[in-house]
Amino acid sequence: MHKKLAGKVAIVTGASRGIGAAIAVRLAAEGAKVALVARTVEPGTSKLAGSLKEVADRIRTMGGECICIGANLAKEDQRSHIVSETLAQFGGVDILINNAAWCRYQACHEQKLEDVRKTLEINMVAPLHLTQQCLESMQARGGGWVVNLSSATVNHPQPAPYDFNERYTRFNLKDGPTIYASSKAALERMTAGMAIELARFNIAVNTLAPVEAVASEGAVELGVIDSVAHMEPVEAMAEATLQLCSRPQDQLSGRILLSLELLRELGVAVQGLDGAGPMPGYSL
Repeated sequence: MHKKLAGKVAIVTGASRGIGAAIAVRLAAEGAKVALVARTVEPGTSKLAGSLKEVADRIRTMGGECICIGANLAKEDQRSHIVSETLAQFGGVDILINNAAWCRYQACHEQKLEDVRKTLEINMVAPLHLTQQCLESMQARGGGWVVNLSSATVNHPQPAPYDFNERYTRFNLKDGPTIYASSKAALERMTAGMAIELARFNIAVNTLAPVEAVASEGAVELGVIDSVAHMEPVEAMAEATLQLCSRPQDQLSGRILLSLELLRELGVAVQGLDGAGPMPGYSL
């Protein structure tokens, strides 16, 4: 059976758990060799569940190829070896998934400047830095795909007068997501411009965000998931990412996308929605 990403190499950041892990497994299921990147390499070394080794075991069990690269994306020197290690192992890079993110959920006036800088460094500067490092290889291989993971928090809240009995955001926080949302808004604007700049190299650049909350380990730990009434399966984000990395670059680029809306636009069945059965690549 032909696999959509046979012969391709992908880098996935934040791949130790949640959305990043699901994306890595999905890309591997379609034949991509995957470089898994995160701070948590070994099980039991983080207060959150999940590790690169566990994701790698899943991929290898289903016959896929991957490597684990430990890196703190807030630190430039640690980011600088990710692409070189991938090139040394797999010989090139075709796909870059900038999934890793960080935030401190506090009101703006309570934020420490070091936390603001860290938020921007991981959520916007790191995706730019990694894209720059991948560019030479993508050009040499005839093109590539960059997907930057965003967030529905970029949507502006309503202006005054305020009713503090109403939900300030869909995460039921009256303050907290502003700095994080600002970093993601910057990421989206950067993505739209970068897509134009890299089109001549046949490199597609898009952002993708979930429509509903995804119960990742990080979101649960932060307490931003307060209800399961509207919950998006992590597989939807993984499938939408696959679509963005397996179609001609001149067809899908410069888009600021929501996962379920993209899948419906492309006519791709979504698990648990519209009567669809399980998605491919998750029962291997």
